[in-house]
Amino acid sequence: MNSKYEVVTHLPVMLSEVLEAFEGSPGGWFIDGTFGLGGHSRGLLERYPDRKVFGIDLDAQSTRMSRKGFQKFTDRVLLVNGNYADMKMLTREPNISPVGGILLDLGLSSMQLETEGRGFSFRSDEMLDMRYDQSQGITAYDLINTYEEKELSEIFFHFGEERAARRIAKAICDQRPIMTTGKLAKLVEEKVGRSRKSRIHPATRIFQALRIAVNQEFENINSGLSAGLDLLTNKGKFVVLTYHSLEDRIVKQFFKKESLNCICSVNVPVCVCDHKSQLRIVNKKVKTPSSSEIGINPRSRSAKMRIVEKIG
Repeated sequence: MNSKYEVVTHLPVMLSEVLEAFEGSPGGWFIDGTFGLGGHSRGLLERYPDRKVFGIDLDAQSTRMSRKGFQKFTDRVLLVNGNYADMKMLTREPNISPVGGILLDLGLSSMQLETEGRGFSFRSDEMLDMRYDQSQGITAYDLINTYEEKELSEIFFHFGEERAARRIAKAICDQRPIMTTGKLAKLVEEKVGRSRKSRIHPATRIFQALRIAVNQEFENINSGLSAGLDLLTNKGKFVVLTYHSLEDRIVKQFFKKESLNCICSVNVPVCVCDHKSQLRIVNKKVKTPSSSEIGINPRSRSAKMRIVEKIG
């Protein structure tokens, strides 16, 4: 396990596919809304030497660590600590325009998962936190130890698709306080059991649900997609990498809606919505990592990539 300040090896997921996706997009700025350690952005800067990158990351530790590795791109990179959902506000003052491409990589980074003190993983026993921005907001500890049983059950079911949500929520409330990742993981395993056929720890979905709730991830995705669509210039590309079905569904539905000229119910005989398409879906079939990439980086196996182009 890495210390708080140790740099973790970073393998950007589907890098070649991401770089190829932006081929033919207009010049100007790329917005990397989930900059992390900058793997994708480094590739973009090298592939497109006439472009600049505006990098956003909610994790201040990632931003600090990234700056050192981008010194040779000083005049082509601007990094800010913030939420990609606020990208319209964040880009206003430095006048980031025109925006020819936007990338959102919605996965949990290796650094966040493997760095001590973050509370994202149950591979070591540490305080429950799970915040991307550790300077503000509620922690997983707060949520686990103060929410009502019904609220916890709904979080586990809706954000983790956990079938045993009620049973787990009741067990948590019966055994509070629960302070660490290890204690929570053990409790879930005791209540749910562990299948010999499954390689996935029974607490995985619970940890996913807590992380989503703590960081308001689904709200951020919807806000970020809307903001990005407004910022993109004509023919600009929007590329999104997702890692589980729930977030992928949000992205898929948003892109589909904004690619349609009418979103009226099928029961309405004449269009009354006045909705106009703003996007063209580039890849009708979702892109996934190659088998060779999965072999090198197993964490990429669940990734899905969607690409759209701004029109009008």
